[in-house]
Amino acid sequence: MFLNEVHDQLCSAELSKLFEGEGDQLNPESLPKINTIIQGGINDLNKRFSIRENEVLVRPKLGKELYELIPANALSSGNPDAFIIDDASNPFVGDIMQIFRITDVHGCSMWLNQDIAVMHPVDNIFGNRPSIFTYEGINLTAYNTLKLPHDFGTGDLLVQYKAKMKPLNTSVPPDQCYIDLPDHFLNALVWYVASRKYNPMGAETIGRGMFHEGNNYWSKYIEECNDLKANLGSIASTGETTNFQRNGWV
Repeated sequence: MFLNEVHDQLCSAELSKLFEGEGDQLNPESLPKINTIIQGGINDLNKRFSIRENEVLVRPKLGKELYELIPANALSSGNPDAFIIDDASNPFVGDIMQIFRITDVHGCSMWLNQDIAVMHPVDNIFGNRPSIFTYEGINLTAYNTLKLPHDFGTGDLLVQYKAKMKPLNTSVPPDQCYIDLPDHFLNALVWYVASRKYNPMGAETIGRGMFHEGNNYWSKYIEECNDLKANLGSIASTGETTNFQRNGWV
């Protein structure tokens, strides 16, 4: 969808009773604040749904255990000690929200936040015997920081993560500002914006009761999110089972 679609929807319905939407278009003076709330709604929807995913290649170094995944540690930054493999045409921008899978060079998923002791055969005078334990789990010390076992080695790791949404490019006209959001999220987005616009006004007295327009739109927003979740409103990563390995079949 494009930003002008959100503006038109707000002007024709949700904000039509406010100063911002009195005319045929939203008041230009109010656009910066409204766009800020729209960005907040986009971010909130991305928090509730898996709308964007991304991946980055990490190349561990001998003797190094902690790896903070930020742009300063990427090759494109010019850092000689960089361990994030990227290039200038597609630089790593640090858009990590949550890491959900890490795979090794063989395409096998690594254990996350769980140290797993694995026995390895060792050559000795009696032949090969499983006599040495190594730990293969990777721990997350922060949402964007990996802690590898001290004997991990140097095999590349592919880190897959839930990514942040791209910021609105308000330097272009609204009909050219593309929002990286599926069209079926439009209702939820405008109800989020309406709830944020009306909430500072508080409640109005109607007869003997109290009516709060902001809370009304927030309830609609939550209801719409629940309906989207029930109808597969987000992409879903294909999971995998570790039961075979856990039970000793592999």
